[in-house]
Amino acid sequence: MKKFLGVFWVAFLVLAVFLGVFLWDNRGSETVSPFGGQKQSQEPSQEKNKYSSLSFEALSRKKFYPSEIKLTNATRKESNYTTYVFTYKSDGKTISGMTNIPNGTGKFPVVVLLRGWVDRSLYYIGLGTERSANNLAENGFLTLAPDFLGYGYSDWEDQDILVARFYRPVEVLNLIASIPSLEKADPERIGLWGHSNGGQIALSLLEITKKSYPTSLWAPVSLGFPESVLTYMGKDEDVGNVVKEKIDQFSLENNPKDYSIAEYFSFINAPFIVHQGGSDPLIKTNWTQDLVKELKAAGNQVDYYFYKGENHNFNFYPETGDKLRQRDLEFFKKELKSEL
Repeated sequence: MKKFLGVFWVAFLVLAVFLGVFLWDNRGSETVSPFGGQKQSQEPSQEKNKYSSLSFEALSRKKFYPSEIKLTNATRKESNYTTYVFTYKSDGKTISGMTNIPNGTGKFPVVVLLRGWVDRSLYYIGLGTERSANNLAENGFLTLAPDFLGYGYSDWEDQDILVARFYRPVEVLNLIASIPSLEKADPERIGLWGHSNGGQIALSLLEITKKSYPTSLWAPVSLGFPESVLTYMGKDEDVGNVVKEKIDQFSLENNPKDYSIAEYFSFINAPFIVHQGGSDPLIKTNWTQDLVKELKAAGNQVDYYFYKGENHNFNFYPETGDKLRQRDLEFFKKELKSEL
């Protein structure tokens, strides 16, 4: 009998410890009363909150905290600049990228380059920005091209496709906040360069911060949300339906206009150079022309260049890319007052 009672009390203690750990580990989560009735939540639903904190209005009030931009060993050495892979933190997450730092002494103007969408299986650090970055660095600009979460050596992005999308500007704004950690960078002279969806991110930054960063846009995505997503869903019904269902679900409790660049063009106050190809299958010419009109109507200086017969990557004609890069160089020299 004593042996039985001993086993009973041991089993009871094990069960009590298990329940204690279980209840402690699940504190704050949604719970159901053991007596039945309605489901009770100890915290407000996070589904809406995680989006609302990423609206344009919310981000315009957010403080972006600097971290240290850490450089790896040099991956490339040229006569005028040295290339490094760099990392920094965005709300605790590590993001990698490529930087070109001019040789010599002094503070150099900075251009942050933002690429468009790339299939992860094809991506390598510097893809989509490397040639423009190298040209700028060759002429005395310090360049920073973040990989974004989920690419390069970065941590993974949020599993929620909309959270991941809305968080992109935050990644870049935390990078900009960290620029003073680079000894050779001049945080008072910062420009933006964006291609395709990177152009949309650049426009978002300008709307959120209202800063006058000189900006070069190559075939930018300028549609509002959710059109900017729905337009590019493609023909794969499995993928397209999932994305559309996600947006429909999101729209039940959130106003899509709060997350749309098209609603905040009037907030922008910066000089621009904008490039558009006449045979771009992804960005319609009239979309970019409408953007230019919107920017000019808001009082912004815009130099607009149209390239007849050019594609989305401006490489149909061999000479086009060099022409764009030279125009960008002259633009940034003028706007960032580079002496080089």
